[in-house]
Amino acid sequence: MNAMTLRLAIWTGVWLVCVALVTFGAQYWWDYHPVITVWVMLVYVGSGVKLILVNRAYLQNLDELQRKIQLDAMTGTLGVGLVAGIGYDMADNLRLIDGPAQISILVMVMAVCYVVLVLIGSRRYQ
Repeated sequence: MNAMTLRLAIWTGVWLVCVALVTFGAQYWWDYHPVITVWVMLVYVGSGVKLILVNRAYLQNLDELQRKIQLDAMTGTLGVGLVAGIGYDMADNLRLIDGPAQISILVMVMAVCYVVLVLIGSRRYQ
């Protein structure tokens, strides 16, 4: 694992910890105290911005073929996310699904899409 990949992995981990902290911290640790919640949200946003910047640097550090595979996968994932997300929201608004639409479902669809597209791209250019 090279230094850029390690850096990306570390910041992805930091961001995931922040997601968990925001998701569960208010309920289990600080009883929804507004000042703490705002600070934790700011840390979450900051870690997200840093993750985006590290991801950008990672992509710039890849060779041409790997960059193409990654960008193709990201492009497809963005398209699927937009179409699926808007469709999912419309289905919720039109009462075609039971219960409220959950963003976690869209995130999972996008994650699976990204992994599948990276695998397809890698296989295509073997």
